[in-house]
Amino acid sequence: MVWLMFVSFFIFLAMGVPIAFVLILSTLVYIFFTGGDVSCLLVPQRIMRGVNSFLLICLPLFILAGNIMNQGGITERLVRFAQVFVGHIRGGLAMVNVLVCILFGGVSGSAVAGTSAVGSIMIPAMKKEGYDVDFAAGLTAVASTCCPIIPPSLAFVIYGAMAKVSIGDMFLAGYIPGIMMGLFMMCVVYIYAFKRKYPKMPRPTLKEFIAAVLQGLPCVFLPVLIVIGLISGWFTPTEAAAFACVYALFLSAFVYRSITWKNLWNALVDSAVDSGSIMLIVGACYLFGWVIANERISVRFTDFLLGLDVPLWVKLLYINLALLVVGMFMDSAPAILLVTPILAPAMVVGMGLDPIHAGMIICLNLVIGLSTPPVGVCLYAAANIGRVSFEQTIKASIPFTLASIAGLMLVTYIPFLTEIPFKIFGF
Repeated sequence: MVWLMFVSFFIFLAMGVPIAFVLILSTLVYIFFTGGDVSCLLVPQRIMRGVNSFLLICLPLFILAGNIMNQGGITERLVRFAQVFVGHIRGGLAMVNVLVCILFGGVSGSAVAGTSAVGSIMIPAMKKEGYDVDFAAGLTAVASTCCPIIPPSLAFVIYGAMAKVSIGDMFLAGYIPGIMMGLFMMCVVYIYAFKRKYPKMPRPTLKEFIAAVLQGLPCVFLPVLIVIGLISGWFTPTEAAAFACVYALFLSAFVYRSITWKNLWNALVDSAVDSGSIMLIVGACYLFGWVIANERISVRFTDFLLGLDVPLWVKLLYINLALLVVGMFMDSAPAILLVTPILAPAMVVGMGLDPIHAGMIICLNLVIGLSTPPVGVCLYAAANIGRVSFEQTIKASIPFTLASIAGLMLVTYIPFLTEIPFKIFGF
């Protein structure tokens, strides 16, 4: 009867039912058609067991840290920090957009937050400087997908919790893929800037350079402290998230003095709403995952992969294509929660991949889906900020999405790219 669960899952999803309730309702369909072998009491029990995890406390804390820094005016300082490095290059303001999204990932870890925070500043600024508004919106939507890849990453926290792998190792492995995807987008920006004669900004003076760097370094230093603390064993992921909150509050209140009590209240409310919705999805996915485990779907999928008479690179290509399609229709967080119990064992046990490498492939694919139609929330956010049609934003985003996929392919077939930080630091 498991096929009825998946059929109902897609029916409820197509009806526009929120994903958490889609997971619960489709599981109830499965329970109903099992003929009474499974009690409905399983539903609340599994949901509560799914969220009853000390490790998952770091999710709302990382969200709170990002909201505090966003309310504290950190984005503007990151923009000035990026401008002094790449602003003077042809198409420099667009490159600043990409670089700020990379830096903002170290603050927030959320692509949608990155689109909103960076886009509200950069899209109007690019439009004012003569950039096509659809180009600015499309670039921002795709560039913000670097946010969940650069640590601290909510996507990596979710994968680490589901696959039982080190979140610190996932954070460390995410630097090279995130930076590489950003550089690929900058190359596309330069080609378009040269072709369309987009302007470049004046080169900063030494005084302006030093001032911008001094203002921006404390923000940039946060992800470095978190990763160093995790890999050195100074604190657990949950303690790292609490440290991020304290650091963000100290920076906003005492260093920059840019946050008010009203801003802090807004950050708390936004974090509570975001955390509540994510934790409900986590619990519902744990319930859904019980059915997957009960029906031995992950075992069957592993046997299926092992039975394919094709080279490993073809199997990885199939997985990438499947994940990209999943990402087109689902948000990254619930998608990671759903596919990890099925794919991770198959990729690690059946195909011999390293768990960190497998996690990077899964997360990158599903994060790219945040900027692909029809459910690309970053596209909707950027189009709304730029006041340009959704269709125009999609068309303008295609070259940057292809650049992201090029980075994904390199990470998929060159595992060493995720191992470079470990080699450098000797882990």
